[in-house]
Amino acid sequence: MTAPQRDFLGSITYRLSLYFALVSLALMSSVGTYLYSALERRLTDEHKLFLANDIEVIRSRLAEVANGVPLTEDPLWKHVTTPIGSRLHIAIFDDRQNILVPAAALNLPFSVLPQPAESGTRAVNSILWQLPSGMTYQLVAAWAGVGPAQSPKVLLALALDVSMERRLLAGYRSTMFVTLIVALLCSAILGYVAARQGLSPVRKITRAANDITSTRLHKKLALEDTPAELRELVVAFNGMLDRLEASFSRLSQFSSDLAHELRTPINNLLGEAQVALTKARTAEEYRGVVESSVEELERLSRMIGSMLFLANADHAETVITALWLDARRELEKIAEFYQVVADETGAQIRCMGDAKVFADPMLFRRATGNLLSNALRHSSPGGEIRMTVTGETNGGVTVAVRNSGPGIPAEHLSKIFDRFYRVEPSRGKVLEGAGLGLAIVKTIMHAHGGEVTVESTPEVSTVFTLQFPAGSTERSG
Repeated sequence: MTAPQRDFLGSITYRLSLYFALVSLALMSSVGTYLYSALERRLTDEHKLFLANDIEVIRSRLAEVANGVPLTEDPLWKHVTTPIGSRLHIAIFDDRQNILVPAAALNLPFSVLPQPAESGTRAVNSILWQLPSGMTYQLVAAWAGVGPAQSPKVLLALALDVSMERRLLAGYRSTMFVTLIVALLCSAILGYVAARQGLSPVRKITRAANDITSTRLHKKLALEDTPAELRELVVAFNGMLDRLEASFSRLSQFSSDLAHELRTPINNLLGEAQVALTKARTAEEYRGVVESSVEELERLSRMIGSMLFLANADHAETVITALWLDARRELEKIAEFYQVVADETGAQIRCMGDAKVFADPMLFRRATGNLLSNALRHSSPGGEIRMTVTGETNGGVTVAVRNSGPGIPAEHLSKIFDRFYRVEPSRGKVLEGAGLGLAIVKTIMHAHGGEVTVESTPEVSTVFTLQFPAGSTERSG
């Protein structure tokens, strides 16, 4: 298929014009065919009525012929054989198909006659008979009795010249065909104009959309003067622009935060390497530099792993294989893993409650582990951390991680789950994380169809809550 053909078939304007022309053609063809058929039927019915009446007139004249007198010698014969009209031809046959009286100026053979009507019944059957010369006749035939005794029986054959009417109908057909062609062209042109005019708001929207760039996402399509059929599209397009603007804003902030987070460990690695190369050093000194570098590299590795997890989750590449888990048992495993860290600060970890949760095992452990790690970093020395499981009446499960400590100022609560967002260092003793742990928790909960919330009372406690929805089958997302 060539490019012009694809453009034609892909153009709404051309397709609407074509549809409009085809519908107009179908409508006008139907009307024209109906009118032609009605006219033809009307003329045929009038001719049949005319011929049937003439049959009755001739029958009545034949009934007056004297008995025993040869038909051709009766004085009334001339009235029978005299044409009633200049277009009407009459022929008479006997019961053996022999012609008694030929039609004047017309050779009317018996073989072309329609089924004749019986004596006493009206002639209702008629046919059209066309001569090689183009002359067309409408024929009827009927039996008639001669004289008062209605004997002998003769066959009346009437032929009405309808050539003029047939020419009229032929001319009507030709005129109708030409009219349809002209109407088709006119309707196609008018349809194109109407479709182009009707689609002008679409072109206006297209021009406005072309003016929108990545730096002008704040511009929106105007709803004023927008047809009702396109308002939903404009609203959806504006909503898409809002989402794109928010995504670009987050991406820009993410890029800035990422550059900032990567700069610190890379600068540390570079500085240590440069210092180590300034002069010859002992093996122990080089070992110290390598060990310090390993710590920074491990931090970079954890950061990159977290960013890859978030990137996969953003692109729906994180597969959730949910299973029924013993939530209390899973929390105890997590607590046992972090017990060494808890012993360093003197913190106590307590697991409470009992419920079955429908979740991905690895992601459940990662989310609760991130919350417990966060709680250990920011809890008061010797404080208590409670991990509580609660079964909800709607079938869902709530996991709460509570720690005592300085808490989170209210102005930070709305941003605490943003990527690379961290409260000022004064909140904890050591600033170890990269600000991705809580963002990962939020992503995991969204993947499960749940949510994570936080409540904090300064200098008292902070509670992170994971709300898992009810589930009965595996789901993936």
